[in-house]
Amino acid sequence: MRTTIDLPDEILKKAKMKAIQENITLKELFIRSLENEFDSATSAPKISKAPWEKLRGKGSASNLSPSDSGFEGYSGPDWNHSIGVNEPKKD
Repeated sequence: MRTTIDLPDEILKKAKMKAIQENITLKELFIRSLENEFDSATSAPKISKAPWEKLRGKGSASNLSPSDSGFEGYSGPDWNHSIGVNEPKKD
């Protein structure tokens, strides 16, 4: 179905750049974005076991700073068990 919408120039520019970065069409980007919006609005809140899970599906990590990593204050289990994350040292 065809439709026409008016978008601010800056948003359309960002959308085009993102579509190019992801090697998809602008149409595919809009469809995926709308599907994600509808899915997140209707699904129950997800309980995340790891702080970085909230970053899943948010796109490229190229624009993230170290403070965006989700590890700030994290004290859960470490995926690499030979190196502890915020775990007390064993004597």
